[in-house]
Order: sequence, then structure tokens, then C-alpha cells
Amino acid sequence: MRITTRSQQLADLLSTVEILHPEASVETGLVTGRDVQFRLVPNARRPRMLVPAGSPRAAASAVDRPSANDTVWRSAPRRMLSGLLSTRLGSAAMPFGVSVHAAPDSISDYLQEVLGEPVLISLMVGSARANRKPILNIHRPDGTEIGFAKVGLSALTNQLVHHEGTVLKFLAAGRPTAFSAPRVLHHGAWRDHEVLIMSSLRPDRPQRKPQPPLAAAAQIAAVSGVQIIPIGSSPWVARLSSVIEPFRNTDDGLLTEMLDRYLDLYGDVELPFGAWHGDFGAWNLARTSTVPMIWDWERFSADIPVGCDIVHYLAHQVLRRRGDTAAARAALDDLSRPALSAVLRCEPATVRYADDPLLLRAITMGYLLTIAARFTADSHTEQGQPVQSLARWHQRVLADQLQVGEYSALLRSPERKKPS
Repeated sequence: MRITTRSQQLADLLSTVEILHPEASVETGLVTGRDVQFRLVPNARRPRMLVPAGSPRAAASAVDRPSANDTVWRSAPRRMLSGLLSTRLGSAAMPFGVSVHAAPDSISDYLQEVLGEPVLISLMVGSARANRKPILNIHRPDGTEIGFAKVGLSALTNQLVHHEGTVLKFLAAGRPTAFSAPRVLHHGAWRDHEVLIMSSLRPDRPQRKPQPPLAAAAQIAAVSGVQIIPIGSSPWVARLSSVIEPFRNTDDGLLTEMLDRYLDLYGDVELPFGAWHGDFGAWNLARTSTVPMIWDWERFSADIPVGCDIVHYLAHQVLRRRGDTAAARAALDDLSRPALSAVLRCEPATVRYADDPLLLRAITMGYLLTIAARFTADSHTEQGQPVQSLARWHQRVLADQLQVGEYSALLRSPERKKPS
């Protein structure tokens, strides 16, 4: 029995399976015992992922991915689904799957070769956007977990996967004490696709939304050193300008105007610059009995105003509520500012900046510029249409924030002193 009606979710999964098994015949239907079998989870109409049909233990493990972003209402359905898959009831409740016939030189063959043992894979693809790529959860045939793999499918995603592999090796060499990151198990290429295999991060305690991980954010900022530089002459502004300038005199020209406005207000101000994770949020970490586990390092970069990670951690999900200016203001001013100050107090090189309201605002506006530039650049890529409205919304939030009467007056006051 074949599945005759295909949702976009199913179509996306099937197209990814075909890319990862390029010479195979791929069919949907009832799960049977022949060939390579994946089970569609949680159903065939709107599946979120594919799991191994022949290993209840691997399937249950692949579905249950806890993070610090969990709530009772978010984690309970996932755990129920995992429990169901671990029993024979799973095959009855989710009888449809994907068969892959005759798949030489597939991604599974590659993973088995580089890992030196047979593997089972589960597959998830995110929502349509420029950086979408398959995430594979890798298990042994007995269901024990090996790790995760990312596979680049485009020039951008190949670049991101390659970059994340380099970053994880760099972090491992530094032996961080305030957080842990995945270990690189393999970094190579399959059919011109970047492949990064990483150890899995599984927490040892239930997840509840923790206090912001201030020490982790501060240590990430300092991993490649902290420099004090005037904003206008920083490598960060040079990179931002190269990204933003092409949008001048276009529908996204507001962003170039906001960069000009920001530099007019803060260009001579000295800020501490360091590294950032780039998508530092509860959705990309898990708390443990010791230090937080943090994953998804593909947006890591250096020479960013120190503290941008913690602003992202606290404000990003609020800023995704397009049209709610009051909530955006509260997230940036009331919620993020105290945590930003606390992060700056964690490191000797930045502590003197922790209580200066102008500098705190310059960092917050710097974060907004950085994330608005990212979304805007992504919106101009081949698969970037879904983030266009989010990019425009961040531009408007930035414009709202840069109407700064009291801060402009403070900046130009002759009585204002530099941090000492």
C-alpha cells in the first residue's frame, strides 16, 4: 500500500532520502521486512522524521532529544512517542514508512566505512530555509547510540558544516570548564557533501528551563581572547558593512540606514570584542549536574561585541513574535540588560563595562544589527523566502531601538567618562 497524498513535510523527507541514497529506488508504504526500512514518525501525513523500522530501541532514542527549552507540555508528547516506539505498539500505531531499494554508495555506506561498524540512521530535516540540512542520528544495530551527523547539501550548508567541524576541534583544544561541546568523531566528504560526525550530548537530569548560563556565555566570549576596540574601526563593523552595503537602495535599504545611524551614535565608543556561539539558546543546550552541554556551533565567530550571546539567549524567541514592539522593547531593555551586565562581570577584561548604560545599549544594538544582517542576507538566498518577513521585522525593531534621545544626549555629554 502506497501513500497517495504527500504533504510538504513528507516531500522534503523523501527528497532528502533520495539525495542521501542517490542510486536507489525510494518508495513509501506499509513497513515490511525487506530492504532498508524507515518508519514515518509520528504519522505518514505530516511526518517530522524517519527512524529505523527494525530497531525499537534506536527509534525511541532518536525521537527523545531533550533540551533546556523543554517544558512539561513540550516534552511529555515526545516522551510518550518514544515510549510507544520502544514497544510493539509503535509498529501498529505508525505502520507507514519508506523503503530504499538497492542503494550503493549511500550515506549509510559512507558512515559504516568511516566508523568501522554497521549503522542505523534516523533522519530529520528542518523547516525550509537557507541553512537547512539533514541531521542524522546514528545508532548501532543493537540500538546503542553512536552520535549525530550533519550533511551539507548546498554551497552554504557545506560551508557551515565544515566551519562547525573546525570550531569543535578548536574548542576541544581549549578544554572549556564552563560548558561542554560535542567531540568530532569524523570530518570528511561524501560525494562532494561535507559530513561531520559528532558525539551525542545526552543530559543526566530532567530538563527545566534554567537560569541563563552566564558563565558559559562569558567563557565562550573569551575563548579566543578579548580585545578593546572602537566600534567604528572593528573587524565586526567591516564584516557587517560588507554584508549590509549591497542592500542599500533596495527594499532592505532600511538596514543600511540603521548601520549608518548606529555608527554615527556609537562609532567612537570602545567595546570589548570576543567570540560568540551565534545561536546561543535553550534550544541548543541541555543542563546537566555539572556544566551545560551546548551544540550547533555552525554560526560561531570571533570579533563580536562581548555579551551578544546572552542577549540572543533571552531575546531571540520574543523577537520572533513579529509585530509586538512592546514585547521586543521589554526583552531587549528589561530582560536582557541585567544578564548582559552579569556576563561582563564574569571576566576581568570586561568587568569595567558592566555598569555603563551607554555601552550596554551599544552591545544590545550591535546584537540586533548582527542578527538582522544574518536574516536579511539569508532572505536573499535561493531558499530564503521564509525568513524575509522575519528579516524585515528585525529591521523595524532596530529602527525603533535607534530612536535614542536620552542615550544620544548621554553619548555627546562632555561629562561622560570612558570606563576605567
